[in-house]
Amino acid sequence: MGREWRDGEMRDGIRKVRNARASKAAGKDVYSFKVPYRDANGKQTSETFTTSKAAERFRNKVRRQRDEGFAIDPKAGRISVQAYADQWLSVARAKRANTYRVYETHMRLYIVPGLGGRQLRAVTRDDVQKFVNALDLGPVSVRHVYKTLVALFRAAQNLDRMVAMSPCVGIVLPEVPDRTVEILTPGQVRAVAAKMTERWRAAVLLAAGTGLRISEVAGLSWDRVDLDAGTVTVDRQMSADRLLGPVKTRKSRRVVPMPAMVVDALRAHREAVPPAVQEVGDVDGRTVHRAALVFIRRDGTPANADNIRKPFNRARDAVGLAPSVCFHVLRHTYASLLIAAGTHLTAIQERMGHASIKVTSDIYGHLYPAEDDRTRKAIDDAFSIDNASSK
Repeated sequence: MGREWRDGEMRDGIRKVRNARASKAAGKDVYSFKVPYRDANGKQTSETFTTSKAAERFRNKVRRQRDEGFAIDPKAGRISVQAYADQWLSVARAKRANTYRVYETHMRLYIVPGLGGRQLRAVTRDDVQKFVNALDLGPVSVRHVYKTLVALFRAAQNLDRMVAMSPCVGIVLPEVPDRTVEILTPGQVRAVAAKMTERWRAAVLLAAGTGLRISEVAGLSWDRVDLDAGTVTVDRQMSADRLLGPVKTRKSRRVVPMPAMVVDALRAHREAVPPAVQEVGDVDGRTVHRAALVFIRRDGTPANADNIRKPFNRARDAVGLAPSVCFHVLRHTYASLLIAAGTHLTAIQERMGHASIKVTSDIYGHLYPAEDDRTRKAIDDAFSIDNASSK
């Protein structure tokens, strides 16, 4: 039998201490177990537990993190998910307005109601799985909300060191059915453009002829357009608040060739809506751009996606197309025309500004023709040539 563990004695990193208040209430000696350690800033602190087993688990955790070179203050993780989300969103807001808007919506509508009251460090993988299972959303939307939660805990683990490990691991997500990509024929694109007012007509042809996103169309300025070379440089987009900001990802920065029909449409647009330089704010809240925007509202102020989307929807209805045909379909139409012309998937990725080839493949891979006949023909042709030469 081991020696009695005395009050105040330290054993292997754990100190046994008599809890005077609890002892008085219980009418007998009650002991706690304190683990001294240094927090992420090197400050000496401690954590107290009611059982020696709990203290041992915490001591082992602190030692493991120390050995791995990962200093963490477990007390920091006591902050609630909601309180940490508020801090995290304030940083996200300064980086990219559109991304912030998505994050804020997911937090407000789903993550805070579901997990907001929990301590950050107390959220387990099982909690995350139950949260995902309870979301009354379609498979794609569930995955988007989950990605926001992943980003939150990634920051808590890797940047702020509030948790030792993210609970967003091994989570089973709902299967996403194969997406159906709607595309228009060139005739349908021209018909919609013809129904647009002169102020917005070129926006339709620009999107269908270059694959620009609607926010990129709204943020385009004339200094990014080279009508003589037939190219458009995409490096900014317009936010819903009519502020200029960076494009979606690093890969979204690109130079796209413009076909003659887009060049002609932009020349006509420049004649109808002469360029005028104006000051446009940046999403960072500090920068001001002097820009001659290609598409502006009737009062001369910057246009956002809604200002382009609404007349497009009216023109779509006038032509008799389905309500599911949105402005983004023009981007899909551009990709489908490149595929029909035999353009390689990597080139399409560059033109579309996708972050990875997987994104391009997932969206448009099914549009490529079956390769079976082409494969058979390639082999047959090779052997036919070989047979002919051997005779």
